[in-house]
Amino acid sequence: MNHAVVMAGGSGTRFWPESRAKRAKQFLNLTGHGTMIAETIRRFAPLVPPGNIWVVAGEKDREHLSPAALGIPPENLLLEPEGRNTAPAVALAAAAIRLKDPEAVVVASPADHAIADLKEFRAILRRALRLTRESGCFVTLGIPPTHPATGYGYIERGQPYGDPKTGAFRVRRFAEKPDAATARRFLRSGRFDWNSGLFLFRLPEFRQRLRAHLPDVHAAFESAFRQAGKPGFQAAIRKAYRAIPSVSVDHGLLEHEPEILVVPAAVGWNDIGTWRSLHEFLGHGESGNVLFGNVIATDCRNVLVRSDRGVVAVLGMEDVVVVRSGDAVLVCPRNRSEEVKGIVDQVKGKYPELA
Repeated sequence: MNHAVVMAGGSGTRFWPESRAKRAKQFLNLTGHGTMIAETIRRFAPLVPPGNIWVVAGEKDREHLSPAALGIPPENLLLEPEGRNTAPAVALAAAAIRLKDPEAVVVASPADHAIADLKEFRAILRRALRLTRESGCFVTLGIPPTHPATGYGYIERGQPYGDPKTGAFRVRRFAEKPDAATARRFLRSGRFDWNSGLFLFRLPEFRQRLRAHLPDVHAAFESAFRQAGKPGFQAAIRKAYRAIPSVSVDHGLLEHEPEILVVPAAVGWNDIGTWRSLHEFLGHGESGNVLFGNVIATDCRNVLVRSDRGVVAVLGMEDVVVVRSGDAVLVCPRNRSEEVKGIVDQVKGKYPELA
């Protein structure tokens, strides 16, 4: 059967002051359609039964996670005692899924990305699930680039794979986040896609690769899951996490694979990494303003203004971000929203309770 793993770790500090140490980005309603994690789960609804959707998050985020609200069984909420990057997160879910469905086909996705064209996304994912089941290969979705971004990893496409109807290509290589000149070269070549972070696999092949390339992670979870259903299971999981390295799926597994497939997916993808990228994802209308809450924007263009209380009035501004959340306010140029992470470091030093 098909299963989905939603990876809900991370902090999203660039979305301060809405994102805080105790309320990460994936638990925010940034687009107006619900929390990022809830949107991600709904994305899989027609293709994956609710009982086959799994969420991996940190124990620190427990208060923001209600299985009933997310529409998943309580046992499908998997809490990590500490973050160890994406490879252990997916390995934890894979071990849990194996108890229920040893032959599962799994799609693993970040919890905090946005998709504009949901119908096309589901059509492509349906093809990718079938391709994964039939080929036994790891499959990833690549996003055709719209500009020479330096904040994303890239995937270079090789030769087409199999039936042209699948739209799949062999992966020639993964490329790290490039500098501006390299990103422009990638864009001109027409052979590169952005790495979406979403990938698919068959469970038997995943376990085999985990054993071969990340033996410490494989052994730790094999040992821990011998205690599944027993009183000492949570203690065994904590012990496993103390023994395993922090490593991404890309570096730990995918870069070792001799044959990975990529399916280009022009679905209006955005990783929503900064206030600027949120504005670009939501921006519309002649003025280009995006307003949430009780906001008055007079003679403004291309502004993002959000308020969760009171009234925020903005006059004669252009290309700025204004966010009022709780007991903190952020004002910055849109093109410097990447630097909010540095502001958070200062807040931690001066006002740690607001970080």
